[in-house]
Amino acid sequence: MASYVGAERASSTDPRDWGRALAVALERLLEAARLDGHYAEHEHLYGEDLVLRIEEDGDGAKVTVRWVPTGNGGERRADDGDADDDEELAG
Repeated sequence: MASYVGAERASSTDPRDWGRALAVALERLLEAARLDGHYAEHEHLYGEDLVLRIEEDGDGAKVTVRWVPTGNGGERRADDGDADDDEELAG
């Protein structure tokens, strides 16, 4: 089964500064999928599980996102896509 990875370095160790690096990593992940002749759009990530890894990298952090497509990308889950009842999201 194919998997795709995107990574980018954040110039800060502060998590509030990692947004740009995460966005770039996601774009790189989708570009890898496009080059593989599959999943071309961000909509393919809807309803999919992504693995996020943050590693210390000197005075910054390396943000890596991994995706193993399930084939459900772009489709709403039967449970309407909301978090599971036993799962809580910090907000």
